[in-house]
Amino acid sequence: MRRSLAGPRRPGRRRTGPQATTLRRVSIVRLDTGKGRAGEPASGEASEVEFVDGLRRRSAEALEKAYDFLRAQDDAWAMLRAEVLCEGRPGSDLTAALAAVQESEGGLPIGTLVSGGGLGFPMIAMDALDAKQASIVGTLEGLLLAGDAKVLHGEWVERAAHFLETIQDADGAFRIPTTGGEAETVKADIFWTGMMGGILGRTPVARPSLLEAAGDFIGERFDPERVEQDGYSALIAYSHFFTNVAHDLSDEALQWCGRALEKGFRSRQQDAVATIRVLLTCDAQAMPGATFDVAELLSQILEEQAGDGGFAELSLGGPACRTTQTFDAMLGIVRLCAALEV
Repeated sequence: MRRSLAGPRRPGRRRTGPQATTLRRVSIVRLDTGKGRAGEPASGEASEVEFVDGLRRRSAEALEKAYDFLRAQDDAWAMLRAEVLCEGRPGSDLTAALAAVQESEGGLPIGTLVSGGGLGFPMIAMDALDAKQASIVGTLEGLLLAGDAKVLHGEWVERAAHFLETIQDADGAFRIPTTGGEAETVKADIFWTGMMGGILGRTPVARPSLLEAAGDFIGERFDPERVEQDGYSALIAYSHFFTNVAHDLSDEALQWCGRALEKGFRSRQQDAVATIRVLLTCDAQAMPGATFDVAELLSQILEEQAGDGGFAELSLGGPACRTTQTFDAMLGIVRLCAALEV
């Protein structure tokens, strides 16, 4: 059975006690059990309906637990994203929150996506960043939040894109200092440039000159070995950029990225949440070179949920460093449930 995966408050860290969710399970995941269809299904179809219905119900329960986990944390950005995802608040609330914290030059301050355990990000000494570097991190965070919620539009996005044009390095890169030697620095430069170029490529306001310069930088440093050996950071950055920015290397690069993504999932070098995060970041249902079974990927995500409702249970930083991956899992569950077919 193969299913191809073709005016709010300014959020930040806050403390709230555990509270029961106000969202009913059926409002979190709309169940389609097959009832009300014309005619009676054959025995195989009935079994299929029962399987999908059960998977959706498990998903709804997992979402409720993850939602309650986020309510118990200090991460108001993650909570706002979860509320928007579960239709407890409109997407315009997230847009307004991002616009409210935007700085006069167009950049955004650092939020909680990285500190909450965002996947792929190189090691950063946050306290050592200068104003330009902090704005790169914060603006990328804000744009990624908007991308997940599909609200990459509005005046604040245009102002952010124009701001980034002014701080892009002459060679097309976006740079944040990282720990380690030259090799780690190159990896970090590829990550920040690929991620920034990829998310700007999803907007209608990024100037071609910015994307072309970033493409020159990324293209000169693309090598299949980086995708296969440099790890998740390179994989998500290359995937994001070449999915959303037209480039001569796009077809070839995405084939390598797709194969590496599926290989990493099959070999368990990366878990299901990390796998779906790549597709979510790319805003893609599929990737060349990779084939995923929707039910298999969804089932594996559900298996990765911890007893407290969160994800990334083995994170050394505790619950505060698990909020981003918990939201990633929630978003993945919702998108995969939408892709389930009987």
